[in-house]
Amino acid sequence: MRHIRNLSKKAPSRDERVDVNSVICDVIEMTRKEATENGVTIRTDPPQGLAFVQGSRVELQQVLLNLIMNAIEAMSEMNNGTREMRISVTRTEAAEVLVSVRDTGPALAPETLRRLFRAFHTTKPDGLGLGLSICRSISQAHGGRLWANADGRCGAVFQFSLPAHAECIE
Repeated sequence: MRHIRNLSKKAPSRDERVDVNSVICDVIEMTRKEATENGVTIRTDPPQGLAFVQGSRVELQQVLLNLIMNAIEAMSEMNNGTREMRISVTRTEAAEVLVSVRDTGPALAPETLRRLFRAFHTTKPDGLGLGLSICRSISQAHGGRLWANADGRCGAVFQFSLPAHAECIE
């Protein structure tokens, strides 16, 4: 109940020490069937050290779930080529945890990139255009940010960074 109340107030529950690597494993497990049915291979890079943040595990799962499902959906529309997603977690010099979700789907057009995080903007015929906007709000509420880039001629990379948990800063 508290979580729902906090979401309605736009104030995330920030009282948990969350292992980002564990969240990624949980969400990959949740999406495994969908990925397999769409011929998508999900790979993870080995974690580079501890990746703990302060925040809401459920909300961080929501961000990752949205990014992973968007990538699967984008790649499912491809007729040929490799369907691969790579998820990595690194620590930045600015004491942040950086999560990258990279796919081999269609390239993001510059106009799409400019509008990607606006509420009610969608490229999907049945989309509401709220997923990425909500994900960005969650990232910002956790003191971080979320952005996207085209990954060369094909694919996209979505990244979000969050401040590392105080106990994990060296």
